[in-house]
Amino acid sequence: MVSQIRATLVLFGMMALVGCQSLSGEPRQYGCGDIPTYADNVCLVDSWVAFGLEAQRGDDEWRDEVLERVGQSRMDQKAVRAVVLSWDGPGQWAQASSFYKAAIGSAPPRLQPLLQQWLNELEERRQLYALRGSSGGSRVNVGSNDTQALKQENEKLKQQLKEMSDKLEALTDIERTINARD
Repeated sequence: MVSQIRATLVLFGMMALVGCQSLSGEPRQYGCGDIPTYADNVCLVDSWVAFGLEAQRGDDEWRDEVLERVGQSRMDQKAVRAVVLSWDGPGQWAQASSFYKAAIGSAPPRLQPLLQQWLNELEERRQLYALRGSSGGSRVNVGSNDTQALKQENEKLKQQLKEMSDKLEALTDIERTINARD
């Protein structure tokens, strides 16, 4: 009888360990779903960070597909549109900004700092683009010095983009680690 109980306990223990290992080892695209929502669950921030990284790396075809699948009526849908449009061309940045501003206040409190950070980064890009555009008229007859300065600025922006991408990936890893502990 005692050995039967021990065998049962060992079996349940092994099942629990195998179950936990299989859950933590399975990769999940975007955390909890294909397109994130405001559902306040354990993978809320993780799913938004992963989606933000995918939007950053996505091409025009991916953006068009996501925008077709997402409505505009709910605030979480506006946030999704903001993320997608913020990584499109400068012509979409104003609309992305207005979507962020409309959606941040209704986001779950844990998600608001991330969305606010993304809005701030977008506004910074818009300002840099506007500065570049406002001084563009004086660059019609410029020499190689200005071209070199533009190349350096471009490299600097690429480095900043890489750093931000690395930070987002680090945040994703931290969130996954935290979720694995739960």
